[in-house]
Amino acid sequence: MKKALLFSLMFFTTYWVVSQEKVDPYLLKHGGYGYLVETDKVCSVWWAEGAYKVMKDAAIPARADGTIKLWSAKNEYESFIVVVNPAVKMENFTVIISELSNRKGNIIPAENVTVRKVEYVNVSRPTDAYGFRAKWPDPLPIYQGSETMAPGENQPFWITVKVPSTVNAGDYTGKIHLRCEGWERAVPVQLHVWDFTLPETPSVRSGFGFNFSAVKEYENIKTPGDERIAFENYMESFRDYKISPYNPFVFSPIKEQVSGVAWQGGFFDGKTKHAGNYSYRVDDRSATVNTEGRTKAWIPVNNTDQYELKWFARSEEKDQHYVVGVECYDAGNNLVVFENRFELYTGNEEWRSEHLSLGSFAAGISGVRIRLFPSRRTVSGEFTGTVWFDDLELINKQTGKNEFPAGDFEVNVEDIDIALDFTEFNKAGKRYFDEFHFTGYNLALKGLGGGTFFSRSKGVFEGFEQGTAEYNRLMERYLTQIQSNLSQSGWLGKEYIYWFDEPAERDYPFVRETNELIKKYAPRLHTFITEHIAGHDISDVTDISCTIWNKLDHNKIRQMNKKGLEHWSYLCTGPKAPWITLFIDHDAVNMRMWLWASYQAQLKGILVWATNWWNSRTASPQGYLQNPWEEAMSFTDGYGRPYGKQDGWGNGDGRFFYPLNRDPNNDAKTYMGKPVPSIRLEMLRDGIEDYEYFTLLDNAVKHASNKNKAAVREAMQLLTIPPDIYTDEKTYSKNPQDMLNYRKRIAESILKIKIRQR
Repeated sequence: MKKALLFSLMFFTTYWVVSQEKVDPYLLKHGGYGYLVETDKVCSVWWAEGAYKVMKDAAIPARADGTIKLWSAKNEYESFIVVVNPAVKMENFTVIISELSNRKGNIIPAENVTVRKVEYVNVSRPTDAYGFRAKWPDPLPIYQGSETMAPGENQPFWITVKVPSTVNAGDYTGKIHLRCEGWERAVPVQLHVWDFTLPETPSVRSGFGFNFSAVKEYENIKTPGDERIAFENYMESFRDYKISPYNPFVFSPIKEQVSGVAWQGGFFDGKTKHAGNYSYRVDDRSATVNTEGRTKAWIPVNNTDQYELKWFARSEEKDQHYVVGVECYDAGNNLVVFENRFELYTGNEEWRSEHLSLGSFAAGISGVRIRLFPSRRTVSGEFTGTVWFDDLELINKQTGKNEFPAGDFEVNVEDIDIALDFTEFNKAGKRYFDEFHFTGYNLALKGLGGGTFFSRSKGVFEGFEQGTAEYNRLMERYLTQIQSNLSQSGWLGKEYIYWFDEPAERDYPFVRETNELIKKYAPRLHTFITEHIAGHDISDVTDISCTIWNKLDHNKIRQMNKKGLEHWSYLCTGPKAPWITLFIDHDAVNMRMWLWASYQAQLKGILVWATNWWNSRTASPQGYLQNPWEEAMSFTDGYGRPYGKQDGWGNGDGRFFYPLNRDPNNDAKTYMGKPVPSIRLEMLRDGIEDYEYFTLLDNAVKHASNKNKAAVREAMQLLTIPPDIYTDEKTYSKNPQDMLNYRKRIAESILKIKIRQR
């Protein structure tokens, strides 16, 4: 207990000894951060600014201040923490918030105040040597009302005031009423609203990953109607925290209809062929999936004649096993079960003629779909291989006629029509950009390749591989339509094309090639890349470079800004301490300081790969879902790791929301509602709002009149964050008071320039 208490004091109120910075003796001697409201025989009540992680055993502060004091701009969220530490069991404990009002009768309604209960997750594996094992505060579920409070430990409540854009500036007061059986306290609240307003659309852009499939799995969401409601709940939460998801268009994608191609899944190969211009190559490189080429639609057949499938095939390797067959469908496009015709064949390096007798089809069968597998087809998909197919025919043995001419794989690219329907996409865009004020989205383009430092794949558009003239022609038709619609809608520039993640040295030529192709046919679309390899500059074809936090190149940032381009940063499993990080078991100030540092470096955006990484298929047993309410570690997945390997990316990496379902392996109830946010998400929003303070002051300086010289000089000094608060990406103050006091000075400077310009 003593060790945990000492860590709590050092971690949340001072500079860490680990970072070899001076510890403030006042904070240690007098109980650290926060302000005591009152101590009696029932409990102690204290409060702190919404800038701390309150451990269960954090010391009750000796410093007394019975009034909660807040400062806020308009259109800002301002939080504080009320902590109750019972001396005895407290039955039917409640927290009730009044409205805030000023002397003129103006009010901030109680509905604008949110009360959340601070809950704790178990850190059994510290992220690094900087963290430690403990119950760490992170989830912030909505406070549900009356409950029993156990004695002997802190129970914090995270209370947030949403200050309306329309409220009058000035001083507002209200009360927090704390009650249990036989006991009651009213804690005064004072809020000063500064006379300036934060913009609706954040000045700093963001991209945060979101996996809706995980939400459906954890919350047991099954109906299409519930899916849409659940998705919208998350979009509203992204809006409320002033961050933007990768893809808000899950239910409103750009609809595409492509005609003129009968096959999908393989490649039209103009180099290796039996006859004509193309063969059809099917590659299976996966040890877990059965890759196939197949007809897009089923082919009509009758129930009286006999049929046979004939083709030529060759394989990349000698004695390569492959599978060819057909599935049968009724007139309603439903699969007729147990009417498959599949057979195993052996391919070689020379073209070989093969056939499959299909016989006659049962009554009710109206059509067949042809499927081509370049390896043995199994349940687990472990076999691999490459096979070329050509001159495939579906022969009606009664008439001798080939009833599927597209089996020759001869395609004229000019006959391929790409029709895009933006109706639903544009409706959703108005909602998410104009109403929710999202700053961007990851525009997923048809036909692009992709990859990471681990592996990559070329693009393919309707069977034509990247690097061919046919691919370029199809991409040109497609990309020009995309660019035209975004331009007409007014959202051009919101998109970022994030198609390759963290390229290795060997990947840069491929990344350049693809970005050049995009820029050739749609020069106004914004290309994007996350990168961490020094010495590469492809900003001539890349609009946004996003670099991991500990690999920032400040000269490159300056050069991109001069060109009118954007440079972002990202956090993930790396870096670890002493750098700014996103982990549960690290400093409370980190997420907020990330935005201060982003302003200092003139970065234009922030990115995190996921917000609801709740489970790893690699780490968790089959059929088991990790419970993020109980286990803080985010486990690794993919990148060639064997199933069952349980490496940790870090506590809370990729996890800013918690599911409503607290027992996902046993509770089958459907949960509907907004997700549970985290303290780190609250800190992030505070940082985004602080970024606005700096931006507003910067703009005020740029537009100030000459008569404001003294105020401008003061403001210009404030726009450079002093080194005792922030020196570089890994050297910064861990004491939230430094940020809070400096924020006040920025606000006062904004007002000085604003008032003197009137």
